[in-house]
Amino acid sequence: MAKNRIILILVILVLIFAAIFYFFFFKKEKIEFRGETFTTGEGVITQTLSLSGDISGVDTENNFLMVKLIDGNEKIKVIVSDTTKFIKLEAPFSSENPPPAGTQFVPEKKEITISDFKEGDEVLVISKDDVSGKSEIDNVELVQILP
Repeated sequence: MAKNRIILILVILVLIFAAIFYFFFFKKEKIEFRGETFTTGEGVITQTLSLSGDISGVDTENNFLMVKLIDGNEKIKVIVSDTTKFIKLEAPFSSENPPPAGTQFVPEKKEITISDFKEGDEVLVISKDDVSGKSEIDNVELVQILP
């Protein structure tokens, strides 16, 4: 009887080690993305939904801004609508009295209008559509003046 118990315990231990070995070395992890499909390799579609640059012109009557891209001399006409949000990020301190080096701060968001933009302002433009390769974009969600 004692021999049968030892054999039974050894069989159970071997099964436990086999399960642990299988779990760590052979099981493939499945990652599920909630309704989104991702592909790799050929056929990957990339979209650029934002751009940044400096304001080179403002036309408040026709509701558009001219933005000179930071990485080149190309200018983009940014047509804004009634639904476009305009935000200015401001530091919570004055430039004459900056905080000590290494101090972290959160910029304050201030809602503005198109007339508050001026040439030379650095902006971030976020669109609902792909902006790559276009000289004019019109489905603009947000234009933000950077600090």
